[in-house]
Amino acid sequence: MICARLPRWLAPALTPAIAAAIYLGLPTPEAEAAKPQRGGGFDEGGYIMLTPGSLVLPFAEDDFTDLDPSFGWGFGGGYMFARGELFKATLGASFEHTVLVLDDYDFKDFGVHVLRFMPEARIGLGTNKIWGYGLFGAGVAGALWFWDFDVPFLNDINGDDSAVGFNVQFGGGVQGIVYKNLFLGGEIDFDLGLFYEGDAGDWRGNADDDFSIFQVAFEFTIGWYF
Repeated sequence: MICARLPRWLAPALTPAIAAAIYLGLPTPEAEAAKPQRGGGFDEGGYIMLTPGSLVLPFAEDDFTDLDPSFGWGFGGGYMFARGELFKATLGASFEHTVLVLDDYDFKDFGVHVLRFMPEARIGLGTNKIWGYGLFGAGVAGALWFWDFDVPFLNDINGDDSAVGFNVQFGGGVQGIVYKNLFLGGEIDFDLGLFYEGDAGDWRGNADDDFSIFQVAFEFTIGWYF
């Protein structure tokens, strides 16, 4: 009688132990999801970037006017692809604003703003802490200029105009991680801007509505990789 009753008596006590043994024998979620974790730094993922300041040196123009050294700023973002130990590439877009100072004029009297929005790509080599790259981008651009002269004994001469265009950019740079995923960098960019201004009353005094502005920019960058 005792032996016949023993299994029924032990069943409630053994059930938790049997369930625990079965559970421990199953693969854990951690084992199933043993995927490589992002290493941080310049690894695959998104990024944002700010160019708080750049030194801009116009080196050529056609049917425009002489330009002095100027300055600019910009921001952008995108995604980094990391393959193998060293290869890295980014695809993204950027907005840039350059303030051009005309030769022999104060900016408040005669100034130019150039705006650019461009898809861009960077391709290079490096570790998770530092990498160098080449850069190429192309997109739309716009030039806006204004003038406001004080003329003694006469009415002030003032006005503004604008032009749309296309910009091609190429160059290179270096970025380095300084804290977690925060990076600092430097770039040298060449911008080739081609513009069309269709106003018949052209302030440049010629019948050619096309003009170009070529410049090189030395940029300081700061950003974060996600």
